[in-house]
Amino acid sequence: MQLSVIIPVYKAEKTIRRCLDSLLNQPHEDTEIILINDGSPDLSGLICREYAQKHTEIRYIEKENGGVSTARNMGLDIATGDYVVFVDSDDWVYDTYFSVIKNSLAENDWDLLQFSQNYTDGNTEKPRIQEAFKSDDHKVIFNKIIEYMCHKHINKPIDKVYKRSIIEEKHLRFHPDLCVGEDRTFNIVFSLNIKKWCVVSDLIYWVSLENGESLSRQKRDNLDEQIDIAEKYLFEVIEKSSATSDEQEMLIKAIQFDNMRSVYTKAKYLRRNGVGLFARLKELNTYCNQVNKQNFSYPPGKFCTLISLPVKLKLTPVLDAMAWVLTR
Repeated sequence: MQLSVIIPVYKAEKTIRRCLDSLLNQPHEDTEIILINDGSPDLSGLICREYAQKHTEIRYIEKENGGVSTARNMGLDIATGDYVVFVDSDDWVYDTYFSVIKNSLAENDWDLLQFSQNYTDGNTEKPRIQEAFKSDDHKVIFNKIIEYMCHKHINKPIDKVYKRSIIEEKHLRFHPDLCVGEDRTFNIVFSLNIKKWCVVSDLIYWVSLENGESLSRQKRDNLDEQIDIAEKYLFEVIEKSSATSDEQEMLIKAIQFDNMRSVYTKAKYLRRNGVGLFARLKELNTYCNQVNKQNFSYPPGKFCTLISLPVKLKLTPVLDAMAWVLTR
């Protein structure tokens, strides 16, 4: 088996058929599709069982509700493919999905393969094209990891193909106590163990923004607590890693930069929840004070300087205006 496709399923009765059909209606030999029903209360389980009965390449598992991390971890526990991909049940893939992935892997036995996605709300499309990149040079890869961390390109699991042997050798799983940033945390830890990385610019994945109630667009009341858990975990992993002291320092700066950007996330939530302008600006001023007290250091470069400056100077109208762009 070359490829294991892991799909966590929860309240997906309206979208799971579209997702599965997009995978099945293209050549997918040497591929297994693992459906993990995370205690979904709707008809998702019935639909998944229907597909599993018709298609031998589909493996269907039911579990008690425990969140997306536990669902993905269960998929990793039973996966048999040389490589692993994650697909969200709201999303679907292009008909070139498997061919692009397999052709890229045939070129080289990449530890990590990454591709581009197209975002849609049902009416408009917004492609996010990744600049092509290939390297097996440690320094080049490390610098790209820092760049991707700062630009949030490392965060998602749905645009990546992971070599499963690295996941198993390093006993990597999604942090079960995280419901915010669990993807980012997993990807950062995985990236510290790669020696060959390829990014292709091909658009092969559709990200659906149609479901306004999806987990990724919910208000995070415990955002600060989740950031603290993730930060402590990542710092421990980095300290135990083979990264040099200079590399560890740069990784910590990148993590602190990402944590600082949570101010923009909070600004988005304030506006989405209908908080008035003056109340929003007052809250943002408080958030800036909290961040600035921590005396974070950030990676050098124009981008990090540009994004961090409004927080350092407490330019709350600027933060309020930039929030939507930086948190999409």
